[in-house]
Amino acid sequence: MTRLQMHTGSLTLPFCVDFDLLLPECPYDANPADYYTGDNKLPVLFLLHGGGASGAEWPRFSRIEEMAQAKNLAVVCPSMQNSDYTNMYRGYPWLDWLTGELYDYVHAVFPLSRDREKNFVAGQSMGGYGALQCALLHPERFSCAGLLSSGVGLIDQVAGHSAVQSGGPASDKIFASFGPAEELYGGPNDSYHLAVELAQSGRPLPRFFSACGTEDHCYPGNVKLRDLLRENGYDLTWREGPGAHTWDFWHQYMPEFLNWLPL
Repeated sequence: MTRLQMHTGSLTLPFCVDFDLLLPECPYDANPADYYTGDNKLPVLFLLHGGGASGAEWPRFSRIEEMAQAKNLAVVCPSMQNSDYTNMYRGYPWLDWLTGELYDYVHAVFPLSRDREKNFVAGQSMGGYGALQCALLHPERFSCAGLLSSGVGLIDQVAGHSAVQSGGPASDKIFASFGPAEELYGGPNDSYHLAVELAQSGRPLPRFFSACGTEDHCYPGNVKLRDLLRENGYDLTWREGPGAHTWDFWHQYMPEFLNWLPL
């Protein structure tokens, strides 16, 4: 597996941006002259990190390089700071950079397929919420999404004020991403609302793989999302089991997600 650590300028964000790119190498049983051609376009997974981390998180803490090589799957791991994968209320349009500029850049520069059926997005915790948002807002670009302990329940926390009334850096961060709590429901960061809206729109629906530990603080929000997706006709594979908000749980279910992808 080739790992590229990219640092480049951006037209969407007023600073340089970083992402890791994993590219599978020619398999032992393949002919390099056939494999390394412009016609060999790879399926690609946009793999999103959790809060307080960076695009290096998945390559550092998981076996994603080994697993992606076995699947002949390219992986893009963007560094999104603590943006909550939003176009921030007070900050920068991080989601636009990810689903627009970065998406177009990697497909133009590297041998990645633009076929919707070969473009996927996944993540854990904050990255799971980001993967959900990418799939719901851009279903023409992402056919499948993997949600591992998704932070979707933060929506209810913010809207209920419980997350923003405590004060301090945590509440300042949440306000910067989502804005006033009273404006959240029905807005562009309300995944529950977006899921219903998309189901009624006639646009293509992404398929979802969602897994959450029963001891995870994110479990109630993921159960709520599970029921809503099923009620609205989404193709959902749901997994739950003993586990908390830890890499032990994500290590267990990431291989199952990759096997679930239509590769």
